[in-house]
Amino acid sequence: MDEKRGDVQELTDFELLVYETVAEIDKDGGAADIDTLKRLIDHPEEDIWAALGHLTSANHLHSTEGGFVLGPHDWAP
Repeated sequence: MDEKRGDVQELTDFELLVYETVAEIDKDGGAADIDTLKRLIDHPEEDIWAALGHLTSANHLHSTEGGFVLGPHDWAP
């Protein structure tokens, strides 16, 4: 399946921080839930949700039952 991703150059520094935090959790096979993200990222919850929404709509992240995981990417863990 060929899934399109948004351009990473369109992401804000904060969105990149959220993405990198999810990626760090995902590399060990986990999913990043909102409580974990709030604990690891020192920003208001609504900012984290906004970033997650944008990252998900741009196909950089996927929402799962357990939390957020990486979307399609072309680099190895």
